[in-house]
Amino acid sequence: MSERAFSAAVDSGPTAQSSTPRATLRAARSIVLGFSTTLSLTLRRKIRRLPISALTDEYAFSYGAGGWHYFRALLAEYDRHPTVDPRRTTFYQFFQHERVRSVRYLEDILFFHDRGGRWDDDGHHFFFGTYPWGDWGKTESTVGGTPWGYYYDRLHRAHTRDLYGYRRNPWYEPGDPYPLDVEWKQTIRLYHALRRGYFPLLHGSLPSVILLVRRDGQIRAVRRNGNHRLAILAHLGHQRVTVWIAPDSVEEVRESEVDDWYYVKRGICSRQHALAIFNAYFELNGRERVEALGIPPAY
Repeated sequence: MSERAFSAAVDSGPTAQSSTPRATLRAARSIVLGFSTTLSLTLRRKIRRLPISALTDEYAFSYGAGGWHYFRALLAEYDRHPTVDPRRTTFYQFFQHERVRSVRYLEDILFFHDRGGRWDDDGHHFFFGTYPWGDWGKTESTVGGTPWGYYYDRLHRAHTRDLYGYRRNPWYEPGDPYPLDVEWKQTIRLYHALRRGYFPLLHGSLPSVILLVRRDGQIRAVRRNGNHRLAILAHLGHQRVTVWIAPDSVEEVRESEVDDWYYVKRGICSRQHALAIFNAYFELNGRERVEALGIPPAY
């Protein structure tokens, strides 16, 4: 279930659903289906209960208290000043900062605080939607990912702006106020819904993740779906969250298998380059980047 669909579902939560016998029956069926789905996934070891500190997004912005995530900053400022002008907040300042507006590739987002570079230049850069192992989706990873972005579209005469809904992606062309306005409203709406209670089983939906696994067994869980939910749950003080590993995802990316990753195996990117990106999810948490921009982190 997408974040937008989940938001619509929780907006019509238990109190609204219990207003008529027919609605009550629908709610009961939803609960039974949710529990059935959860039991099936649990038996297949697809559900994990993880500390929030182990969860990060696809650009290594951590949801944990020691890290920094732009949606958590949005929520912190909204809590302090519910009538704040969104365009005067850290959330907007971050996406409209010149260094963020100039990003073209995955490496630009991960390492804009560290201009020194972490590998010998192999001439390859990863467009948004592509990673050394291919992508997060099982099918997409077999073809090297699904590249997107304003710069990618200019180079390849493609049209990826609306890949995730009409102008919904704040990373497509960072600084564009339209998706920032949309994200602000959606995050606040879902925040109010989840403050009333979090019932993922009722809606048959859990945030989904892919596990990155180091040689020593250390893991990071990178969100695939549920960005807003995870940020909100972290903001509300949840120390652990239940997530699932979708069967249509790559499920795990293992450091020990680096030589078999899509772009390494084909000689497109070096092993050192690939591991620098992989390790960024363990070594970075977002705070280093917001501080490098000189923007107040807000929490």
